[in-house]
Amino acid sequence: MSYNHFYKNLDGLARKTFAGLSELPEVAWDHLISPLELRLPKSVYNHAQAAIEALFRVSRQPAYQSLLEDEAGMAGLPIRNDSVLMAYDFHTNEAGECFLVEINTNASGFMLSSLMEMVHKQIPLDRYQPLQDLRASFENELRLSGLSSPPQVAITDDDIVGQKMYLEFLMYRDWFRGLGWQAEFCDGKDFVLDGGQLKTAGGMPVNLVYNRLTDFYLEESQHQALREAYALGGVSVSPNPKEYWRLADKQRLVQLTEPGFLEKAGASEQDKEAILRILIPTFEKSAFGSVDEIWAQRRGLFFKPKRSYGGKSVYRGESVSRKVFERLMADDILIQRFQPAQKVPTDDERSVLNNWKFDVRFYVYQDRIQLVCARIYQGQVTNFSSPMGGFTSVQF
Repeated sequence: MSYNHFYKNLDGLARKTFAGLSELPEVAWDHLISPLELRLPKSVYNHAQAAIEALFRVSRQPAYQSLLEDEAGMAGLPIRNDSVLMAYDFHTNEAGECFLVEINTNASGFMLSSLMEMVHKQIPLDRYQPLQDLRASFENELRLSGLSSPPQVAITDDDIVGQKMYLEFLMYRDWFRGLGWQAEFCDGKDFVLDGGQLKTAGGMPVNLVYNRLTDFYLEESQHQALREAYALGGVSVSPNPKEYWRLADKQRLVQLTEPGFLEKAGASEQDKEAILRILIPTFEKSAFGSVDEIWAQRRGLFFKPKRSYGGKSVYRGESVSRKVFERLMADDILIQRFQPAQKVPTDDERSVLNNWKFDVRFYVYQDRIQLVCARIYQGQVTNFSSPMGGFTSVQF
């Protein structure tokens, strides 16, 4: 299939399937989705799967949770549901190894990647297994929360219409409605708590919130109604702050690196091996003797804020200036050993994709992988700014 034909089919399927995209007369599909397909060794999948299963098991251990600081009062919350659409992001190498860059609870791209896969494989929406699995996950979140169907879904973020991935919000809304569920957008600040019942600004009672907020612990004052309804158990929030606390808070990357942590957390030898195989060593600034020592080692390091998301304010040490470095040292950051992203393999030295890179994203519910994609890009981090870049199909 030619690239132009691929994008024509993609746009056609998207507009046929998701009526809300009529709000967007033009979509820069070639900056969001790549027509390429990557082929990677099965060992990448196997190592990632083993680590994801191990991390989920360990995170449910009382011993593990007792080792975590009680960020924003998460430990005592009687939250029974898990989190849909967890994303585990990995770098890979030519030897078929993979290395965990981070875990996300507010990940975008599942719906876009599903659309991409349906075009590549010519599978209709009603027979596409990852979306069937995702539906079952949302339904299970309601059951785990002790709430009854039918789902009344509020899709939330801050300034939804202004989001870069607004088109995906439209796709989710239309998909929910296509399942026969009620679904509305509601900015995080606009929820209302009425007699213990969470409602959207338009007055729709809500029992399920699909949460894309980057206020991961719902600490900001404008999210107070949502936080209170969540803490009371009156609504199933997914992804949710407690799962962020268990797994996606970047402090976990530091703790998992610490000698003896996994033993204290109750990990089996098999789970410990699976997790350590994929970890990139991650440290607090205090793990180094001095700021000058960090500066001297900077070329082999990567700096990121503890609450970062979407590649914001992350720096590779090799390219950081002294001025920026000094600012970073005053901030609350983590330091990772630099594990380069693998280059996109090409057979043609003249290819426009020479020196492009990719990471691999596993979308997960509980300990089960539901969909895998890659993201190809130029530059330091994924940025969706180059034609032919973006979400990419992966075959193992």
